[in-house]
Amino acid sequence: MKVLVTGANGYIGTKLIVALLDAGHNVVCLVRDEALFRKQNPNADRVTIVIGDLLRNRSIAPIPTDIDAAYYLVNAMIQTSGFAGLEALVAQNFLEAIDNTNCKQIISLSDIDDHLTAEGLSRQHVENILCKADAAITILKTTMIIGPGSVANELMDGLTKKMPIIIANKWSKAQEQPIAVSDVIKYLIGCLLNKDVYDAEFHISGPDVMTFKQMLSIYGDICRRIKTTIVTVPEVSSALSSYWLNYLTPISYSHAKTLVENLKYDLISRDDAILNIVPMQRLNFKQALQHAG
Repeated sequence: MKVLVTGANGYIGTKLIVALLDAGHNVVCLVRDEALFRKQNPNADRVTIVIGDLLRNRSIAPIPTDIDAAYYLVNAMIQTSGFAGLEALVAQNFLEAIDNTNCKQIISLSDIDDHLTAEGLSRQHVENILCKADAAITILKTTMIIGPGSVANELMDGLTKKMPIIIANKWSKAQEQPIAVSDVIKYLIGCLLNKDVYDAEFHISGPDVMTFKQMLSIYGDICRRIKTTIVTVPEVSSALSSYWLNYLTPISYSHAKTLVENLKYDLISRDDAILNIVPMQRLNFKQALQHAG
């Protein structure tokens, strides 16, 4: 089948393209910069490239009308004034482009956010827009993604370089349910033109529920082969924590800010209903750290 991927240069998009090609699908990638995409993606010669900036409707070249499904993997905007409006504009432009095709399903991937943060409300608005498409919509909401090069791995790697690790008290207590990136890809593939997931939302996660403090300790044991000492301190401001993460790790300030907000809350799956439709043996946290992704 013919499948459109947006966010093709992103962490998940890059891995999804490989999985789709390996499964024998024809892949179409919507990208803003063809030269950059060809430079960063070793599979660029195996896909059809469509040029377009979803922020500018008129820049989007016609998408092949015979696509069967589309993945909406557009990264969240940096949280600045007006970012919610820009995200809505991107979704609306995508919707208008897709409605000119024979697309039967849109699969969207985003983070679990049950605490009504600004980013969560914006993403909810985006999903409401996507639900107006002619195609069926499948929304997958994920917990912290674990795999080489993921934001979570970069965070833990940066923090465990320092001895001892100093983290805010709320971070140490926050319950997490991390998921291996390879399992995220399996879910994305398993939902493709699967009518059982049409017009529905699912949480996807790994099997382990643990605190972020426990995750750091395990990461130190497995990936650095050291015993990690973790010291908690009273709550500090989000801005200060974000600058601190930006300084200690390779994570950008905008990503650090989002992480800080998420680490204030439990981030666990509401249920595992998706396993009844896309059954799999999920990797636990330790396996996810050891897995090539």
